[in-house]
Amino acid sequence: MRSSIVRFSALGILGVGVVAIVWTALGGDDAVDDSTASLGAVTVDDDAAEVEANAGSVDSDGDAAAVARDDSTATAAMPATTTMAAPNVTTSTVTTTVPPEPIEVLGTADTLTNLDGWLNTDVTSLEEIRAANELTVVQFWTFGCRNCKNTLEALSQLYTDFRGQGMEIVGVHSPEFSYEADVDNIIEASADLGVIWPIALDTDKRNFHRWQPGNIGYWPRVYVIDGDNQVRFDRTGDGRATYAQLYETVERLLAGA
Repeated sequence: MRSSIVRFSALGILGVGVVAIVWTALGGDDAVDDSTASLGAVTVDDDAAEVEANAGSVDSDGDAAAVARDDSTATAAMPATTTMAAPNVTTSTVTTTVPPEPIEVLGTADTLTNLDGWLNTDVTSLEEIRAANELTVVQFWTFGCRNCKNTLEALSQLYTDFRGQGMEIVGVHSPEFSYEADVDNIIEASADLGVIWPIALDTDKRNFHRWQPGNIGYWPRVYVIDGDNQVRFDRTGDGRATYAQLYETVERLLAGA
């Protein structure tokens, strides 16, 4: 037993000796030192590289932070921009109304004399009608006159709008032909034509010629006489414009214009 132990011990010592010889032959401690040094250098280099990499990350972050601070500083340094609201300007349109020309006084009105009577009224003179109204519209007409008939619609409208407001119409019937002088014919024609205002019968045309001196008289001819017996309107014919002006004149005079 003891000899076996001694044998194994001797073999172990021999083996260690062989390993030591081989180790020495391969370079021994220098090789270990070199290897260890090489491994250490590599480790240090990797650490250094890692440190440098980390340092680069820090610098990069630092730069980013610096840029962020610069942006913040730049933003803080810029003056605040104030947006001013546009003033609320109200534009008003001034309308200038040019007053109409004043209605002229054309002269003093005549009267009606030597009449053969009145129709559609109980009055017996033009003066009675003037006294009861601010305005009197006097038209010389005859029922057989085409131009006279053309004016009746406008006169009817005038009568409807202003009768009872200080205006009256007098139709002075001055016949041109003999059949127009017949009173019954005048009454019938007036009813057919819708003439409901007072009619003065000037059968001999005395007033027709006195109101229209000279060699020519007109059917129809219309006048407006105010409360002072002044003529404020005088037109001949049956034009629409003439009777539109008549309407306007009556309206303005009644309004006190």
